[in-house]
Amino acid sequence: MFGKILGVLGKVLIVSGLLVLGFVGYQLWGTSISESNSQAALTNSLANNANLKPNNGRVQSQQLTDQFATVDPATAPATAPPPEGEPVGVITITKIDLQRIIVEGVAKPDLKKGPGHYPGTPLPGQAGNSAIAGHRTTYGAPFNRIDELEPGDEIKVGTPQGEFTYVVIPAPGQATQAWYTVSPAQVEVLANMGDNRITLTACHPKYSAKQRIVVHGILKSPVAAAVVAVPSAATTPPKTSAQFDSGQSGDSKALTTALLFAAAAAIVALLAWLLGKSLRRWPIYVLAAPAILVLIWFGYVYMDRYLPTL
Repeated sequence: MFGKILGVLGKVLIVSGLLVLGFVGYQLWGTSISESNSQAALTNSLANNANLKPNNGRVQSQQLTDQFATVDPATAPATAPPPEGEPVGVITITKIDLQRIIVEGVAKPDLKKGPGHYPGTPLPGQAGNSAIAGHRTTYGAPFNRIDELEPGDEIKVGTPQGEFTYVVIPAPGQATQAWYTVSPAQVEVLANMGDNRITLTACHPKYSAKQRIVVHGILKSPVAAAVVAVPSAATTPPKTSAQFDSGQSGDSKALTTALLFAAAAAIVALLAWLLGKSLRRWPIYVLAAPAILVLIWFGYVYMDRYLPTL
């Protein structure tokens, strides 16, 4: 009797371990597929806005970069931020092999698409502190290597107003190190510093949301014109401080849905096992396997929504 209990317990632990490994794989690689699809959609949307025709049936981000480089920021019309979730431009950091479409917004759905521009901060190339957030380990991990940036490295951002070059500067109190860390509450790094700069933020350390890593760069290109917002009683300025951490936080409501999908997968597996005892086992398993895998996949999707995204 004791041996049977140990046998069942061993099988449960093996299955549980495989499910955990599967979820880790989903986080590291499955989310990258989602980000890649989103990047393709953002690229096409930005190309349509820029009237850029596809090359060989598909627009590449480098084509957008090349076209934006031909625009003179001094004469380009003033640009307002696009709606949340829409493309802003292309960020290129050769030092860390990064080229991504920037999306407007830093809420969780936005950062799943790519690096997100903080609403309430200037667009890249415009006067002030333009801030961009990105993930380091999931959803393509666009900012995975920003800790490798050093003073003097270039960050280029192309938008419909032109191409803008930022030069990375030392971290406060440092001479050779560019990055530094702050707590998730230290939103002052997004404030106007009295110069024209770009601020990159991401979770730190990797695989944790305990802190935020920050890198600054100073604009070395001509400043682009910005749309001047006219305040009114009916509108309030966006608050970047309220959004500093929103792209990493989880959705507590998603846990229930994730558990329901897990329970459904367990029920299907149990039914398949019971039917396999009285019918031919392998045909039952072959039929049940796709349904179980689909339920597990959606369980992973909602568990990902529940947990902080890193």
